[in-house]
Amino acid sequence: MKNSNRWGVALLALLWTTGCGGEDDADDAGDAGATASATYFQGAESMALGHEGNQAACATCHSIDGSLGLSGSSMQNIAYLTAYKGGDAPTLLDAVNACVTGWMGGEALTADDPAYASLRAYLESLSDAAVTEPNELAPEVLSDADAYEAAYAGGDSAAGAAKYAAACGRCHDAGLVVNQVPAYSKASLKNYTVSRIAQKVRTSGPPPSAMGDAADSTPGPMPFFEPKDLSSADLKDIIAHLKAQ
Repeated sequence: MKNSNRWGVALLALLWTTGCGGEDDADDAGDAGATASATYFQGAESMALGHEGNQAACATCHSIDGSLGLSGSSMQNIAYLTAYKGGDAPTLLDAVNACVTGWMGGEALTADDPAYASLRAYLESLSDAAVTEPNELAPEVLSDADAYEAAYAGGDSAAGAAKYAAACGRCHDAGLVVNQVPAYSKASLKNYTVSRIAQKVRTSGPPPSAMGDAADSTPGPMPFFEPKDLSSADLKDIIAHLKAQ
């Protein structure tokens, strides 16, 4: 598998978590192990799970506790669910691989891959084993472009500036490379119609998003925002801000 440098990091993480010594030493080893596991959620090791040059990490889309308003589900209590991604991913490994292969363009991990073991351990550390009910997956798929136009025209451009910075700026202001594709610049987004932007935000991406739906003409590596993650009012204001540049 490419990006073999991550094996050394993962091995070091496993060695940290299996250290011996006194009680204080064991506590220190556990803390170090938790920190090492987090490297596959954020940072260079996470990015390296994707295609060469990919700059997106798990933390680009997923927050730890849902407080950042990102497109992906919160990682809090995620590890023990009975299914993921609207049922299309029956296990945590399947869900991880849907992101690694679909969004980030990398090779699928295996259950005994040290990188997956490290990431799984980190997610389990954030999760209550009693929380098992699956999360829903609900892209907003409207009938056609006119429907998106009607739903998302007429926002407040001034109010949209801060909302754009919070929800979109981390990728579009930096030209972040997701898989192999740099995020479109903010300036270029002005040239797209209201309906095109709205549809991209609501349904874009590889399966299991709405990419295969007849109403979706916007496939690509951008993750979509469900209404629960970005309200209709906020998206209207963001689009108004982009169009007013």
